Amino acid sequence: MENEVEKNAELPQAKIGWLRRVSLIWLVPLAALLVGAWMVYDTWRHQGPEIVLYMPNAEGIEVGKTTVKVLSVNVGKVIDVELDSVKNRVRVTARLDLEARDLLNVDSQFWMVKPRVDRSGISGLSTLLSGSFIQLNPGKSKNLQNEFIVLNEPPVTAADVPGLRLALSGRGVKVLSVGDPVLYQNFEVGRVEKADFDPEQRQMNYRLFIQHPYDRLVTVNSRFWVASGVQLALSADGIKLNTGSMESMLSGGIAFGVPDNMPMGEQVSDQTRFTLFTDESSSLEPLFERRLPYIALFSDSVRGLKPGAPVELRGLRIGTVGAVPYLIPKLENKTRKDHGIPVLIYLELGRLATGADKESDDYWRKVIATQVASGMVLKLKNGNLLTGALYVDVDFSGKARAKVLERYANLAVLPTGDGGLAQIENKVIALLDKLNALKVEGVLAQGNKTLDETGKLAGDVRTLVKTLDDFAQQPQLQGLPDEVQRTLSKVQDTLNTLNSTLGDYSGQSAAYGELNRTLESVNQVLQEARPVIRTLNEKPNVLLFDRKQEDVQPKGAKP
Repeated sequence: MENEVEKNAELPQAKIGWLRRVSLIWLVPLAALLVGAWMVYDTWRHQGPEIVLYMPNAEGIEVGKTTVKVLSVNVGKVIDVELDSVKNRVRVTARLDLEARDLLNVDSQFWMVKPRVDRSGISGLSTLLSGSFIQLNPGKSKNLQNEFIVLNEPPVTAADVPGLRLALSGRGVKVLSVGDPVLYQNFEVGRVEKADFDPEQRQMNYRLFIQHPYDRLVTVNSRFWVASGVQLALSADGIKLNTGSMESMLSGGIAFGVPDNMPMGEQVSDQTRFTLFTDESSSLEPLFERRLPYIALFSDSVRGLKPGAPVELRGLRIGTVGAVPYLIPKLENKTRKDHGIPVLIYLELGRLATGADKESDDYWRKVIATQVASGMVLKLKNGNLLTGALYVDVDFSGKARAKVLERYANLAVLPTGDGGLAQIENKVIALLDKLNALKVEGVLAQGNKTLDETGKLAGDVRTLVKTLDDFAQQPQLQGLPDEVQRTLSKVQDTLNTLNSTLGDYSGQSAAYGELNRTLESVNQVLQEARPVIRTLNEKPNVLLFDRKQEDVQPKGAKP
């Protein structure tokens, strides 16, 4: 043991203390750590935003494969898909590139791009090979957000397309679908972007988009109506057939315009609300909201007279039939004349005169009463022979009446007259009455007597004909044609002889020349004898006395 102690004492002793210099080998892991930290920071710094998309289902979504595109450029990828049990939908998480951060506006739109076949055509065929993807359409808002609801279908128009968006609401109109056209004079100027039904208001609500520059056509006086494919109407105005474009004929659409009797008006702003009407004619009704109700008691049949039929004055519409009938009266204790069918008539002030709305209702009631006093009456007339539809015609062929009109159901009563068919019926009945009043028996008896005498005369004529026939058969008359023939032969011979005699004096014969010269000589002698004859006519005594001496006056006897 001592030897071991001595050996250990001879060994040098280690000195324990703090190391004052770091080994260079530690620089390698330190550098690696710094590089890794820098890479993590750089990746975090260049990492894009993470967004959450809510979808009704995850059809076509694959984690790590489904991309997010803008203008067919990849800007992100789906990183997670999970169920959102609270709202029964799918929660999709996607990571976008840093450059896409400014595209996440509040009004940005997302939808799935996949093969589709709809009324606008076939789209998304390229996804049959590449797979479905999520399309991002950036908005215009300056506010950003990271949660969005994916649309079930692609939007009709992009948010950045210039134009005008309008809100429409209507009751009892044909239900239209998203994508249906908006027409102006049958030319497509926009589309229906949204369509839903409000159960509280019980009306359809639509959102329209009007493309630029057609948005300037929408003014405060514009009217919107449903332009269905084919509209066929049978009324007192005849048969009306309206058709739109081929697309509207298949699916329908919305048309708009400004009424002809109204100015264009000022342009409207975005999200302006309008009323949607069932057709173009009903869109004009707000122009004639001010109207005066009257009652007309017609004694003619009102079959064919329908509510909405026109009330016309010399072909110009001034009102509308409101109800047929209106409060049917009781029939007891009334004469046949009092059994008039009450019809509600609306006289529309906007149709009576330009600027009629400026006057009060009392003013127009006095005007109507004055017209009634001058002989105004209402008559039923046939507006369409094919459908039998009637309309109310305002005429002035009635008698003058008092200005104070009668009342029926607290409404003023306008006088009525017989319509066109009733007048024809009355004339036919009057003609039949006159024919019935004629004494036809005597005329018929005289006619029978005349027929009998005519029969007797016919018998006499037959007897006379038989007598003449017997006379013609007598032998003496049988040779008469031969005698006539011989006589005609002798006449012919005489004519031939005369013709040969006259032939000697033709223009080519010598006798004709001699005769012509003789006639010329006679003519010359007559020319020379003409003065002598004139003198003898003037003074018959020229042959006895000298023409130069005056007539000798005989001397008278001496007294």
